[in-house]
Amino acid sequence: MRVKGIKRGRNIEIFEDINIPDGQEIIIAIETEGGFWKSLDYFRQELDSEGVWIEPEVFENVRDSSSGREVVL
Repeated sequence: MRVKGIKRGRNIEIFEDINIPDGQEIIIAIETEGGFWKSLDYFRQELDSEGVWIEPEVFENVRDSSSGREVVL
């Protein structure tokens, strides 16, 4: 589950209701918004550090090579 919130002083205000029973222990991972490219770079570093590699042929023929519909301006 991912929820979004904001820190105000010593409290973290959560923007949505969460369904967690009282007394339930949770772990909170703090991420600041760094944008898409920062997240992509982090993802790539994680893959590299774990030795995960996606073979280029996995993405062959993924995109449709047709020119698409005709556009009349």
